[in-house]
Amino acid sequence: MHISLSKFFQLRFNVYLYLTFGWNIAKKYIFLFGRLYFFLNRREKRCIKNAISEVIGYKDQEANIRVIMKKVLDGILSHYYEKLFIAFEETKKATKFLKNNITSDDLIVLNRNLLKGNGVIIVTGHYGAIEYIPTLLAVNNFAISMIAKFKTEQLKKKVFSQAKKYNIRLIDAENTENVIRAAIKELTENRILVTECDEIEEWRPSAKEKTSFLGKKTYLDRTINVIQKRTGAEIVFGIIHRYNLNNYKLIMHAYEDMLQILHDIAPSSSGETVLKFLERYIYSNPEQWYQWKNYNEIKTFPSPEAGVASTTPLPLFKPALGSLS
Repeated sequence: MHISLSKFFQLRFNVYLYLTFGWNIAKKYIFLFGRLYFFLNRREKRCIKNAISEVIGYKDQEANIRVIMKKVLDGILSHYYEKLFIAFEETKKATKFLKNNITSDDLIVLNRNLLKGNGVIIVTGHYGAIEYIPTLLAVNNFAISMIAKFKTEQLKKKVFSQAKKYNIRLIDAENTENVIRAAIKELTENRILVTECDEIEEWRPSAKEKTSFLGKKTYLDRTINVIQKRTGAEIVFGIIHRYNLNNYKLIMHAYEDMLQILHDIAPSSSGETVLKFLERYIYSNPEQWYQWKNYNEIKTFPSPEAGVASTTPLPLFKPALGSLS
């Protein structure tokens, strides 16, 4: 029976190894078996490579897809390491790591938006060290709520246990009757809701609003628009850019700043704004995005232009390396 890489790394025996021999050994173990996995699972690897070629190849015909591919696979394995580290490391040690190894000057953006009193929706994506975002904010004394799904019951129990230690409220997407209603309730308490805009398989397509994402014409997911309109919450885009497994930078943009940067395409709603903003980071830093294997899940609408990326010049984003705190 085929087992996914994520589930393999979460097997009890593997978790025992991480906790017994430490995270330096865990890192080597994850990268060793991860590379072996992709060597054996050539179909999945080819799927990722084809997606990168289609998206990045259009933007830069001279791009060395092989080099990008290697970086993307390393980014995927880095994500698995970070997920396990934050789920199983002791809270005191994890807190010290997050505060010492992530440059967090952009927290001021969050503070300013919270002062408005309507709650804040932090919209992120499957980019960089996404697993660190809720915990980093929590250890900096922000009231965090998050919609979450889990691939294994073991990880779910552990993450819920860890979340309580950090005072993070989790909304279980699979066992909550009305997820949007639960999210709205959190925001009415002027809390911060962390959610993703590129959970492709979970999109609730709008019947009216169309957009493009990574060159594909598609119907926009309406979830963020619905929550924002019902609560009046502020929208902040947030990612943690990974330079290596010991050096990160938190990047946040207020909604008004995003609109100024995206003035060339004039997005029609908050949902399209954050998606197009994430898109530009992906074009600049494809190795940071780990949803490439789901690229073909993006549903397109019939159009002679379907599958053709916009030729509008893009101000791409290359995060500057920040000094560690």
